[in-house]
Amino acid sequence: MQREGGERTAKEFFEEFLTYYERDGCVAPSTLHDYRYHVRAHIAPVLGKLKLQEIDHKRVDSFMKTMLDKNLSQRTCQYAYAVIRRALQFAVDWKYIPSNPASARMRAAKRRVSAPLSKIRFLTADESRAFVEAVRGDRYEALYILAITTGMRQGEMLGLQWSDLDLENGNLTINRALHRTKRPRSEVGPDGWFELRHPKTAGSRRTIEIPEVTVAALHGQKAFQAELKAVAGSSWQEQKLVFTTNVGTPVDTSNVLHSFQRLLKRTGFDKMRFYDLRHTHASLLISVGVHPKKIAERLGHASIKLTMDLYGHLFEGSDRESAARMQKMFGDNSEQSRIAGGRGKLSILPGNRKLG
Repeated sequence: MQREGGERTAKEFFEEFLTYYERDGCVAPSTLHDYRYHVRAHIAPVLGKLKLQEIDHKRVDSFMKTMLDKNLSQRTCQYAYAVIRRALQFAVDWKYIPSNPASARMRAAKRRVSAPLSKIRFLTADESRAFVEAVRGDRYEALYILAITTGMRQGEMLGLQWSDLDLENGNLTINRALHRTKRPRSEVGPDGWFELRHPKTAGSRRTIEIPEVTVAALHGQKAFQAELKAVAGSSWQEQKLVFTTNVGTPVDTSNVLHSFQRLLKRTGFDKMRFYDLRHTHASLLISVGVHPKKIAERLGHASIKLTMDLYGHLFEGSDRESAARMQKMFGDNSEQSRIAGGRGKLSILPGNRKLG
Protein backbone atom coordinates (compact mmCIF):
# COMPACT_ATOMS: atom_id res chain seq x y z
CA MET A 1 0.00 0.00 0.00
CA GLN A 2 1.37 3.39 -1.01
CA ARG A 3 1.89 5.86 1.81
CA GLU A 4 1.15 9.57 1.71
CA GLY A 5 4.83 10.29 1.06
CA GLY A 6 4.13 10.41 -2.64
CA GLU A 7 2.14 13.62 -2.12
CA ARG A 8 5.12 15.58 -0.82
CA THR A 9 7.31 17.57 -3.16
CA ALA A 10 10.38 15.98 -4.66
CA LYS A 11 12.52 18.59 -2.89
CA GLU A 12 11.10 17.54 0.48
CA PHE A 13 11.69 13.89 -0.30
CA PHE A 14 15.31 14.37 -1.42
CA GLU A 15 16.04 16.31 1.77
CA GLU A 16 14.52 13.45 3.78
CA PHE A 17 16.69 11.03 1.83
CA LEU A 18 19.83 13.06 2.62
CA THR A 19 18.91 13.32 6.30
CA TYR A 20 18.44 9.56 6.47
CA TYR A 21 21.80 8.99 4.81
CA GLU A 22 23.53 11.33 7.23
CA ARG A 23 21.88 9.83 10.30
CA ASP A 24 22.26 6.21 9.23
CA GLY A 25 25.92 6.66 8.35
CA CYS A 26 25.80 4.08 5.57
CA VAL A 27 27.99 6.15 3.23
CA ALA A 28 31.30 7.96 3.55
CA PRO A 29 31.05 11.65 4.51
CA SER A 30 32.51 12.64 1.14
CA THR A 31 29.79 10.66 -0.65
CA LEU A 32 27.13 12.39 1.42
CA HIS A 33 28.58 15.77 0.49
CA ASP A 34 28.57 14.80 -3.18
CA TYR A 35 24.95 13.61 -2.96
CA ARG A 36 23.87 16.81 -1.23
CA TYR A 37 25.67 18.93 -3.82
CA HIS A 38 23.96 17.23 -6.75
CA VAL A 39 20.54 17.36 -5.10
CA ARG A 40 20.75 21.07 -4.36
CA ALA A 41 22.68 22.22 -7.42
CA HIS A 42 21.08 20.10 -10.16
CA ILE A 43 18.14 17.93 -9.09
CA ALA A 44 16.01 20.15 -6.87
CA PRO A 45 16.03 23.16 -9.25
CA VAL A 46 14.54 20.97 -12.01
CA LEU A 47 12.37 18.41 -10.20
CA GLY A 48 11.95 19.92 -6.75
CA LYS A 49 8.50 21.51 -7.21
CA LEU A 50 6.92 18.34 -8.57
CA LYS A 51 5.11 15.92 -6.31
CA LEU A 52 7.19 12.82 -5.77
CA GLN A 53 4.54 10.63 -7.41
CA GLU A 54 4.60 12.87 -10.53
CA ILE A 55 8.18 11.90 -11.37
CA ASP A 56 7.97 9.34 -14.18
CA HIS A 57 10.24 8.08 -16.97
CA LYS A 58 9.47 11.12 -19.08
CA ARG A 59 10.39 13.52 -16.25
CA VAL A 60 13.65 11.66 -15.70
CA ASP A 61 14.47 11.90 -19.40
CA SER A 62 13.62 15.59 -19.35
CA PHE A 63 15.97 16.07 -16.40
CA MET A 64 18.83 14.40 -18.30
CA LYS A 65 18.19 16.63 -21.31
CA THR A 66 18.36 19.68 -19.06
CA MET A 67 21.71 18.49 -17.73
CA LEU A 68 23.04 18.01 -21.25
CA ASP A 69 21.81 21.45 -22.32
CA LYS A 70 24.00 22.92 -19.58
CA ASN A 71 27.07 21.36 -21.26
CA LEU A 72 28.01 19.61 -18.04
CA SER A 73 30.59 16.85 -18.10
CA GLN A 74 29.65 13.24 -18.71
CA ARG A 75 30.72 12.32 -15.18
CA THR A 76 28.55 15.05 -13.63
CA CYS A 77 25.49 13.96 -15.62
CA GLN A 78 25.94 10.31 -14.73
CA TYR A 79 26.55 11.05 -11.05
CA ALA A 80 23.42 13.20 -10.77
CA TYR A 81 21.43 10.46 -12.46
CA ALA A 82 22.83 7.88 -10.06
CA VAL A 83 21.73 10.01 -7.10
CA ILE A 84 18.17 10.20 -8.50
CA ARG A 85 18.06 6.48 -9.14
CA ARG A 86 19.29 5.60 -5.66
CA ALA A 87 17.03 8.09 -3.90
CA LEU A 88 13.94 6.94 -5.78
CA GLN A 89 14.72 3.34 -4.90
CA PHE A 90 14.47 4.37 -1.25
CA ALA A 91 11.11 5.95 -2.08
CA VAL A 92 10.00 2.56 -3.41
CA ASP A 93 11.33 0.76 -0.33
CA TRP A 94 9.52 3.22 1.92
CA LYS A 95 6.36 2.63 -0.17
CA TYR A 96 6.06 6.28 -1.17
CA ILE A 97 5.83 5.31 -4.85
CA PRO A 98 5.05 1.95 -6.50
CA SER A 99 8.13 1.73 -8.75
CA ASN A 100 11.41 3.48 -9.54
CA PRO A 101 11.07 5.55 -12.75
CA ALA A 102 14.86 5.76 -13.04
CA SER A 103 15.77 2.13 -12.44
CA ALA A 104 15.48 0.92 -16.03
CA ARG A 105 16.91 4.03 -17.65
CA MET A 106 20.57 3.91 -16.74
CA ARG A 107 21.76 2.28 -19.94
CA ALA A 108 19.85 4.73 -22.13
CA ALA A 109 21.01 7.65 -20.02
CA LYS A 110 24.63 6.61 -20.42
CA ARG A 111 24.20 6.47 -24.17
CA ARG A 112 22.76 9.95 -24.23
CA VAL A 113 25.54 11.51 -22.19
CA SER A 114 28.39 9.52 -23.68
CA ALA A 115 31.10 11.52 -25.39
CA PRO A 116 34.14 10.52 -27.44
CA LEU A 117 37.10 9.57 -25.29
CA SER A 118 39.65 12.34 -25.14
CA LYS A 119 42.89 11.61 -26.93
CA ILE A 120 45.71 10.59 -24.63
CA ARG A 121 48.40 13.26 -24.62
CA PHE A 122 51.92 12.47 -23.49
CA LEU A 123 55.41 13.89 -23.74
CA THR A 124 58.17 12.19 -25.70
CA ALA A 125 61.41 11.20 -23.99
CA ASP A 126 63.14 14.39 -25.18
CA GLU A 127 60.17 16.53 -24.14
CA SER A 128 60.08 14.80 -20.76
CA ARG A 129 63.73 15.61 -20.10
CA ALA A 130 63.10 19.21 -21.15
CA PHE A 131 60.06 19.35 -18.86
CA VAL A 132 62.05 18.18 -15.84
CA GLU A 133 64.62 20.89 -16.49
CA ALA A 134 61.88 23.50 -16.98
CA VAL A 135 60.30 22.83 -13.56
CA ARG A 136 63.52 23.45 -11.64
CA GLY A 137 62.90 26.09 -8.99
CA ASP A 138 59.10 25.93 -9.32
CA ARG A 139 57.06 25.71 -6.13
CA TYR A 140 55.72 22.33 -7.26
CA GLU A 141 59.01 21.06 -8.72
CA ALA A 142 59.02 17.88 -6.62
CA LEU A 143 55.34 17.19 -7.39
CA TYR A 144 55.87 17.45 -11.16
CA ILE A 145 58.99 15.28 -11.09
CA LEU A 146 57.23 12.72 -8.89
CA ALA A 147 54.32 12.62 -11.34
CA ILE A 148 56.38 12.05 -14.47
CA THR A 149 58.77 9.53 -12.89
CA THR A 150 56.21 7.40 -11.02
CA GLY A 151 52.87 7.81 -12.82
CA MET A 152 51.09 8.36 -9.51
CA ARG A 153 47.62 9.89 -9.52
CA GLN A 154 47.39 13.48 -8.36
CA GLY A 155 45.37 12.57 -5.27
CA GLU A 156 47.88 9.88 -4.34
CA MET A 157 50.74 12.38 -4.46
CA LEU A 158 48.89 15.08 -2.54
CA GLY A 159 47.93 12.48 0.07
CA LEU A 160 51.53 11.38 0.68
CA GLN A 161 52.87 11.76 4.20
CA TRP A 162 56.53 11.83 5.10
CA SER A 163 56.18 8.48 6.84
CA ASP A 164 55.26 6.94 3.46
CA LEU A 165 58.70 7.77 2.03
CA ASP A 166 61.87 5.73 2.38
CA LEU A 167 64.29 8.03 0.61
CA GLU A 168 67.32 6.14 1.84
CA ASN A 169 66.21 3.00 -0.02
CA GLY A 170 64.56 4.88 -2.88
CA ASN A 171 60.92 3.85 -2.55
CA LEU A 172 57.56 5.07 -1.31
CA THR A 173 54.28 3.45 -0.29
CA ILE A 174 50.86 4.68 -1.39
CA ASN A 175 48.46 4.27 1.53
CA ARG A 176 45.89 6.99 0.84
CA ALA A 177 44.75 9.68 -1.55
CA LEU A 178 43.55 13.24 -1.05
CA HIS A 179 40.04 13.94 -2.35
CA ARG A 180 38.26 17.24 -2.75
CA THR A 181 34.67 17.05 -1.57
CA LYS A 182 31.65 19.15 -2.52
CA ARG A 183 31.01 20.14 1.08
CA PRO A 184 29.12 23.47 1.24
CA ARG A 185 31.03 26.44 2.64
CA SER A 186 28.62 26.62 5.57
CA GLU A 187 29.65 23.12 6.62
CA VAL A 188 33.39 23.45 6.19
CA GLY A 189 35.19 22.31 9.30
CA PRO A 190 38.87 22.31 10.26
CA ASP A 191 39.69 19.92 7.40
CA GLY A 192 38.30 22.26 4.77
CA TRP A 193 37.09 20.76 1.52
CA PHE A 194 39.44 17.79 1.61
CA GLU A 195 39.69 14.36 3.12
CA LEU A 196 42.18 11.51 3.02
CA ARG A 197 40.79 8.18 1.84
CA HIS A 198 42.32 4.74 1.62
CA PRO A 199 42.62 3.32 -1.91
CA LYS A 200 39.54 1.44 -3.08
CA THR A 201 41.45 -1.53 -4.48
CA ALA A 202 44.33 -3.62 -3.26
CA GLY A 203 46.28 -2.76 -6.40
CA SER A 204 46.13 0.96 -5.66
CA ARG A 205 47.82 0.44 -2.30
CA ARG A 206 51.35 -0.30 -3.42
CA THR A 207 55.06 0.32 -2.88
CA ILE A 208 57.02 1.63 -5.85
CA GLU A 209 60.68 2.31 -6.50
CA ILE A 210 61.70 5.86 -7.34
CA PRO A 211 64.77 7.04 -9.29
CA GLU A 212 67.52 9.20 -7.83
CA VAL A 213 66.23 12.32 -9.58
CA THR A 214 62.96 11.93 -7.66
CA VAL A 215 64.72 11.21 -4.37
CA ALA A 216 66.72 14.43 -4.80
CA ALA A 217 63.56 16.40 -5.60
CA LEU A 218 61.82 15.09 -2.47
CA HIS A 219 64.82 16.03 -0.32
CA GLY A 220 64.48 19.49 -1.80
CA GLN A 221 60.78 19.50 -0.94
CA LYS A 222 61.60 18.65 2.66
CA ALA A 223 63.96 21.61 2.89
CA PHE A 224 61.40 23.88 1.21
CA GLN A 225 58.71 22.81 3.67
CA ALA A 226 61.03 23.55 6.59
CA GLU A 227 61.30 27.12 5.29
CA LEU A 228 57.51 27.37 5.04
CA LYS A 229 57.18 26.20 8.66
CA ALA A 230 59.69 28.77 9.86
CA VAL A 231 57.82 31.59 8.13
CA ALA A 232 54.37 30.40 9.24
CA GLY A 233 55.37 29.97 12.88
CA SER A 234 52.36 29.34 15.10
CA SER A 235 50.05 29.47 12.07
CA TRP A 236 51.44 26.19 10.78
CA GLN A 237 48.89 23.32 10.88
CA GLU A 238 50.88 20.11 10.99
CA GLN A 239 49.29 17.28 8.99
CA LYS A 240 52.49 15.41 8.08
CA LEU A 241 51.80 15.86 4.37
CA VAL A 242 54.64 16.09 1.85
CA PHE A 243 52.89 18.75 -0.25
CA THR A 244 51.14 21.56 1.60
CA THR A 245 50.05 25.17 1.45
CA ASN A 246 52.07 27.89 3.18
CA VAL A 247 50.43 26.97 6.49
CA GLY A 248 50.60 23.17 6.26
CA THR A 249 47.06 22.45 5.03
CA PRO A 250 46.28 20.18 2.05
CA VAL A 251 46.94 21.62 -1.40
CA ASP A 252 43.88 22.51 -3.47
CA THR A 253 43.92 20.38 -6.62
CA SER A 254 42.56 23.25 -8.70
CA ASN A 255 45.46 25.47 -7.59
CA VAL A 256 47.90 22.80 -8.72
CA LEU A 257 46.20 22.61 -12.12
CA HIS A 258 46.28 26.39 -12.60
CA SER A 259 49.95 26.50 -11.61
CA PHE A 260 50.69 23.63 -13.99
CA GLN A 261 48.96 25.39 -16.90
CA ARG A 262 50.88 28.60 -16.21
CA LEU A 263 54.12 26.63 -16.16
CA LEU A 264 53.36 25.02 -19.53
CA LYS A 265 52.57 28.38 -21.09
CA ARG A 266 55.64 30.03 -19.60
CA THR A 267 58.01 27.29 -20.76
CA GLY A 268 56.53 26.84 -24.24
CA PHE A 269 54.88 23.43 -23.83
CA ASP A 270 51.53 22.67 -25.43
CA LYS A 271 48.54 22.73 -23.09
CA MET A 272 47.71 19.39 -21.48
CA ARG A 273 46.04 17.97 -18.40
CA PHE A 274 47.95 17.26 -15.22
CA TYR A 275 46.81 13.64 -15.60
CA ASP A 276 48.77 13.47 -18.85
CA LEU A 277 51.96 13.29 -16.80
CA ARG A 278 50.70 9.86 -15.69
CA HIS A 279 50.15 8.93 -19.33
CA THR A 280 53.64 10.20 -20.11
CA HIS A 281 55.15 7.93 -17.48
CA ALA A 282 53.34 4.91 -18.92
CA SER A 283 54.47 5.74 -22.47
CA LEU A 284 58.09 6.12 -21.35
CA LEU A 285 58.01 2.70 -19.69
CA ILE A 286 56.57 1.18 -22.86
CA SER A 287 59.24 2.82 -25.00
CA VAL A 288 62.02 1.16 -23.01
CA GLY A 289 60.39 -2.28 -23.10
CA VAL A 290 58.94 -2.66 -19.59
CA HIS A 291 56.45 -5.54 -19.44
CA PRO A 292 52.76 -4.45 -19.42
CA LYS A 293 52.12 -6.34 -16.16
CA LYS A 294 54.85 -4.39 -14.41
CA ILE A 295 53.44 -1.14 -15.79
CA ALA A 296 49.98 -2.08 -14.49
CA GLU A 297 51.39 -2.79 -11.03
CA ARG A 298 53.32 0.48 -10.96
CA LEU A 299 50.28 2.52 -12.03
CA GLY A 300 48.01 0.75 -9.54
CA HIS A 301 45.66 -0.60 -12.20
CA ALA A 302 43.18 -3.24 -11.08
CA SER A 303 44.19 -5.47 -13.97
CA ILE A 304 46.53 -5.60 -16.94
CA LYS A 305 43.44 -5.37 -19.18
CA LEU A 306 42.93 -1.74 -18.13
CA THR A 307 46.55 -0.99 -18.96
CA MET A 308 46.26 -2.57 -22.40
CA ASP A 309 42.94 -0.83 -23.08
CA LEU A 310 44.56 2.53 -22.36
CA TYR A 311 48.01 2.04 -23.83
CA GLY A 312 47.77 -0.99 -26.10
CA HIS A 313 48.20 1.15 -29.23
CA LEU A 314 51.62 2.23 -27.97
CA PHE A 315 52.79 -1.38 -28.19
CA GLU A 316 52.13 -1.49 -31.93
CA GLY A 317 55.79 -1.06 -32.75
CA SER A 318 56.56 -4.24 -30.84
CA ASP A 319 54.67 -6.24 -33.48
CA ARG A 320 57.10 -5.04 -36.15
CA GLU A 321 59.94 -6.03 -33.84
CA SER A 322 58.37 -9.48 -33.41
CA ALA A 323 58.28 -9.98 -37.18
CA ALA A 324 61.90 -8.88 -37.45
CA ARG A 325 62.93 -11.39 -34.81
CA MET A 326 61.06 -14.17 -36.62
CA GLN A 327 62.86 -13.23 -39.82
CA LYS A 328 66.18 -13.33 -38.02
CA MET A 329 65.35 -16.75 -36.60
CA PHE A 330 64.04 -18.35 -39.79
CA GLY A 331 65.35 -16.08 -42.49
CA ASP A 332 68.45 -18.08 -43.41
CA ASN A 333 66.54 -21.38 -43.53
CA SER A 334 63.75 -19.82 -45.56
CA GLU A 335 66.23 -18.43 -48.05
CA GLN A 336 67.98 -21.78 -48.35
CA SER A 337 64.65 -23.53 -48.87
CA ARG A 338 63.72 -21.07 -51.59
CA ILE A 339 66.99 -21.64 -53.39
CA ALA A 340 66.76 -25.39 -52.97
CA GLY A 341 63.20 -25.34 -54.20
CA GLY A 342 64.31 -23.54 -57.32
CA ARG A 343 67.04 -26.07 -58.05
CA GLY A 344 65.53 -29.36 -57.00
CA LYS A 345 61.81 -28.62 -57.27
CA LEU A 346 61.48 -29.26 -53.52
CA SER A 347 57.97 -28.53 -52.31
CA ILE A 348 57.40 -27.66 -48.67
CA LEU A 349 53.80 -28.41 -47.67
CA PRO A 350 51.95 -28.10 -44.33
CA GLY A 351 52.75 -31.02 -42.07
CA ASN A 352 55.71 -32.01 -44.33
CA ARG A 353 53.31 -33.88 -46.57
CA LYS A 354 54.50 -34.71 -50.11
CA LEU A 355 52.48 -34.99 -53.30
CA GLY A 356 52.17 -38.36 -54.97
